[in-house]
Amino acid sequence: MQRIEDIGAESVWAASLARPYRHADELNAALRDLDHVRDIRAFSTAVVQHDKRLRKADREDHERFLEKAAVDFKTEFVSRLEENIRAGRSWGYATTCNVVSREAGGRAGVEACRALAARLSQLEDALITKVDPDALSLFALSFGRNLRAAECRNGAIRIAQFCLDQEGRLLQKLNSQNLSLLLNGISKLPDQEDIRKAVLAIAREVCDGGRQLARFHEQDLANLVNGFSKWPGQDDAGRAVLA
Repeated sequence: MQRIEDIGAESVWAASLARPYRHADELNAALRDLDHVRDIRAFSTAVVQHDKRLRKADREDHERFLEKAAVDFKTEFVSRLEENIRAGRSWGYATTCNVVSREAGGRAGVEACRALAARLSQLEDALITKVDPDALSLFALSFGRNLRAAECRNGAIRIAQFCLDQEGRLLQKLNSQNLSLLLNGISKLPDQEDIRKAVLAIAREVCDGGRQLARFHEQDLANLVNGFSKWPGQDDAGRAVLA
């Protein structure tokens, strides 16, 4: 008769063998999903969902998935940004770029982010007004991760300029989280005048826009304080920090 401890050891051994296969199945399923989608909404949904699953499963598989997602995003969708904005699909671009531009996305993620930023920075005013305001916050956050690239710097500056052109209307549409994400992204360029003006506009929105700071999430408040603190000599930024 087999001893209980032997059965237990065999179970652990069998589980250790099965684990890589389960991970491989998850990766293959994720890669197949990317191959089978043709519109940005379905693509972004697949990227976000599989990113969450693979992040918990295996680091190398996660990175392989994000590399393919970034390459597909750049080659299949970035060139169609304008037509998808007109069709009301800018959010899919924002969520995808937010995922692939993180560290795990590697060089391919940086290149995808650069390509998108280059495209967005050239949008005419009439078209950028059609971008989902929440998407602009995620774009700013993504570009802010890669500011060594001129395209990402230009993309962040373009978003700041649009905030100013809207004279506060855009900022009023953002909830506390997206307001803090916007500031987080653009405030990493403190030497740019349009960035400074946009940051101060955000500060005025926080102080004078009827926001109930007590309802802000702790992380959102931390992002706001960190962003405003880069302009210690500006009254509006100082008021926002004290608030």
